[in-house]
Amino acid sequence: MSRILQNQLVVFALLFLAACGGGGGGGGGGAAAPVQYTYTPPVDNGDGWAVASLADEGMDEALITTMMQRVLNGTYPGIDAVAIARNNRLVLHQQIRNGTGDFDPWAGNTDPERHILHSTSKSVTSALIGIAIDQGHIASTQVPFYDLFNYAVYDNWDPRKATMTLEDALTMRLGLEWDEWSLPYTNPENDLVYLENNNTDWSKALLDLPMTSDPGTVFAYNTAATIAIGQALQNATGIPMADYANQYLFYPMDIFDALWARSPTGLPIGGSGLYLKIRDQLKFGQLFVNGGSWNGTQVVSSAWVADSMVRRVDISSWATYSEGYGFQWWLDDFLHGQQNVDAWITAGYGGQYTFCIPDLNLVIAFTGHNYENGVGVSNLYAMVEDLVIASVSQP
Repeated sequence: MSRILQNQLVVFALLFLAACGGGGGGGGGGAAAPVQYTYTPPVDNGDGWAVASLADEGMDEALITTMMQRVLNGTYPGIDAVAIARNNRLVLHQQIRNGTGDFDPWAGNTDPERHILHSTSKSVTSALIGIAIDQGHIASTQVPFYDLFNYAVYDNWDPRKATMTLEDALTMRLGLEWDEWSLPYTNPENDLVYLENNNTDWSKALLDLPMTSDPGTVFAYNTAATIAIGQALQNATGIPMADYANQYLFYPMDIFDALWARSPTGLPIGGSGLYLKIRDQLKFGQLFVNGGSWNGTQVVSSAWVADSMVRRVDISSWATYSEGYGFQWWLDDFLHGQQNVDAWITAGYGGQYTFCIPDLNLVIAFTGHNYENGVGVSNLYAMVEDLVIASVSQP
């Protein structure tokens, strides 16, 4: 998983970490005294979540208590918040962070409960594309990707650029010369860092790159591609991306304080720049488990949800945890008893993860600050499979 973990950070980290001398910082001050965790059901705060107890929804409270005790005592370090939903009801909400962290200055965030999602933002940007297709602003994922932009000319033109589709961009198979994994994001020669440090219009800079393979053939994780997808969305709808997201995704889900970090042109950074509260992050996962519906409102079509989860790219030969990649989602399986259950996962640098287990109507969300902790991701997977999924009653 180390390569997946690496892929989340954008160029601002180079500048910010250099200034701060490190990448941790979840907020909350120094070491706290040991805390004994006692489970209590979440509070209904009017944000659209129905609340229930773990027992009400067929979950073993003892296993969740064990998990949360390990979070609070540091066995699973670097976690800022945890939330769980089962059967469309919020059964756990634990806010741990009580101060802001290293990445909050990107967007001027001062609310400790609202957390940067890093590359979980990509899955949200993908959902916005699905809504735009549902509304007819974009014909389909098969439209030529370059047709969604209005630049007069491109550097390094190659006839293959005309054959690149929106689907190729969504599945990270553009064919452009790109590698943001081989060098760390603290290295100015990293492709993403270099592009963002040396250009104002990041979408145009991406589209100007040379081709190295046919579109649709080679997977290369590309944060700039998702930023460009956001620009394509804005071009197609004629509505600023943040406004479009509010009107058609966030407001229908009772999410009223989403925040975006912005590129030099003012474009929301759809690849890594979204900030949400964890209860709202969990809503996004529940939306997909519900086939695109939230509290009776069809926000995105069930067809888009199904299409997003097709394992279009086989990454099983190199990815530690995921078997496939869809439309900006990581796709895997977990064990529930003796049965495999599908897992749809949003993955963000430092521990911003959403795990959707549709067969169990189960969603788990984490935020964290494991920017320097290589075991952070493995801890999340262990918690989900060994404690949360295991807590669900067997059929």
